[in-house]
Amino acid sequence: MKAMVVPRPMEMEMVDRDIPEPKAGEVLVRIRAVGICGSDVHAFGGHHPVVTFPRILGHEMAGEIVQVGPEVKERQSGERVVVEPATACDQCYSCRIDFFHNCCNLEFKGVHVDGGYQEYLSIPEKNVYPIPSDMPYTMAALAEPLGIGLESAKIAQLIPGDTVAILGAGPIGLACLLAVKRNNHPVIITDIQDSCLERAETLGVDRAVNVKESDMIGAVMDFTDQAGANVVMECAGVAANFKPSMEAASVCGRVVVVGLIFDEVSYVPYVHIRKHLHLLGTRNSNMIPEAIELLKERGEEIEKVFVTHRMPLEEAGKGLRMVNDTVIDTCKIMLNI
Repeated sequence: MKAMVVPRPMEMEMVDRDIPEPKAGEVLVRIRAVGICGSDVHAFGGHHPVVTFPRILGHEMAGEIVQVGPEVKERQSGERVVVEPATACDQCYSCRIDFFHNCCNLEFKGVHVDGGYQEYLSIPEKNVYPIPSDMPYTMAALAEPLGIGLESAKIAQLIPGDTVAILGAGPIGLACLLAVKRNNHPVIITDIQDSCLERAETLGVDRAVNVKESDMIGAVMDFTDQAGANVVMECAGVAANFKPSMEAASVCGRVVVVGLIFDEVSYVPYVHIRKHLHLLGTRNSNMIPEAIELLKERGEEIEKVFVTHRMPLEEAGKGLRMVNDTVIDTCKIMLNI
């Protein structure tokens, strides 16, 4: 089978590997579509703190079950599925409180172990979720990033009437917007690219602000009648957003760090204390079934807005470089396999 391997940072090569044989409790999935995630770009560049090389990237996957291993009880060949990339131990504290996606012994496809930039993967039965027969694979592969948005909204502990500020209108910021808007919360979103803000407007944001032209804190305060946002979601992965996130939050607000920030940050703790802020982190998701339901409701619209480019597996390296090219307008690049 074909597989795209990153032998070392900024290099990618096509290799031929044997098709894996599913073990007990596993199903063999023929991967049909895989999305390029921002974390894939970090890994490709050698900047991901967990990824080692050589590695096959990719964790936003959809495909078809072509073989079932011994002891598989529910899934069967021919089913179209979304792949949950996180495999958990089911024993640690995180697993016991139903946060398996933050398992202390996590194996995440495309990060700790090889992922979806290849034709076949053997996956535990519990890690695949059926999709409707008429749902395109490229649409279904959006379930994983949409799950991040749904998880982030859940972590934010939203209550009716809460105002929300989302910093960053890339794929994850848009996923958070979709999740928050399911309950009609007023939302302001910021970015530095007009094309990203236009996508947010298509999906129903109340206000979109280019922070190259306007002050982020001032825009949030204006949107919330000077009260600050009850929930601020940092989705850009920019260290410089950390301190302003605190400033833009309301008293007793929540700041949810969604984007991957690898740099050190600093802020004055008194702001945190004075406002009685809750600082929350979120990682991965256990909400792919809910994401599939969202795609059943609005899948055509979501796919049209998110997926800006489609290319074959052989062009994965080109796709990863495109995401980092600020001249090229990308949202979600899908690899069709």
